Amino acid sequence: MRAGPGAGGWTVALAVGLPLAVAGTVVAVVLGGGSSAEPSPLHRAVDAYLEPVGRGAPAPAPGPDARCPAGSDPEASLRALAAEFGHRIVSSTRSGDDAVVNADLAPPAGDRIAVALELRRSGDRWDVCSASRGHVEIDPF
Repeated sequence: MRAGPGAGGWTVALAVGLPLAVAGTVVAVVLGGGSSAEPSPLHRAVDAYLEPVGRGAPAPAPGPDARCPAGSDPEASLRALAAEFGHRIVSSTRSGDDAVVNADLAPPAGDRIAVALELRRSGDRWDVCSASRGHVEIDPF
């Protein structure tokens, strides 16, 4: 079907785009992350972690007071899914010093890969503690 105002294409685009816009607003309100131009500290931490890993570079080292469980290796978990990738944050939720961020990895060849990253905060710093395939269902209410 050809998209366009005469073919009802704009109506379909609006019907699909509206729930996404509302969902994005709800997540921003739940997280209190500020404006869309300024990502939250939680999202900045995920970007700072995934950008080098996605280029094949080492992951940032956890902070000196990191509260991640011993033996966790989110970098290895991500590399097992794709050697290189771009990423997009889909949604996130936080409770106190624990958080989960759903992201999509975009390898150069192949389909997107849904991942859930678990983070813990120590002071002002968020550390990525684990990565698993799939998204965690997040209820914004």
